[in-house]
Amino acid sequence: MAPPTDGGKVKILKLKHRIGKEKVFASTNKDKSVALEKCFFPIKLQETGASIGEIFPKACKGVGTIMREQICKQLRKTKPIKAPGPDGIPNIILSKCTDIIIDRLFFIYEAILEKGFLYSP
Repeated sequence: MAPPTDGGKVKILKLKHRIGKEKVFASTNKDKSVALEKCFFPIKLQETGASIGEIFPKACKGVGTIMREQICKQLRKTKPIKAPGPDGIPNIILSKCTDIIIDRLFFIYEAILEKGFLYSP
C-alpha cells in the first residue's frame, strides 16, 4: 500500500529576488507581494514628490498620416470571436464589413490624429 500523499496540494515555490546586491528568498505571501511590488513598481510617486505628468512620458507627436490600407490590415488581423470592446461592436462585424466602413473610419482616425485626441482609458 502506498503512503498517504499531500492530497494534490499545490506547492508554491519560494520567490528569489534581490535587495541591493544580496539575493534573498520570499516564502510568505506578504514577502512575495512586497518583492513583486518593488519589481513592477520601483518608483512610488510619494517617494519622489513628483506628479504623474513628471514621471510618465507625454504622448508621441508627429505620428504622421494614416492610410486606409493600414486600417484594413489591422481590422483583418482582429480575432473574430472575441468579446466586444467598450464600443460594443463585435470584432467579426468590423472585420467582415471593412470595405463598407473603411472611409468613415479613415476620416475618424484622421480627425483624431489632427486634433490630438487621446482615448483616456
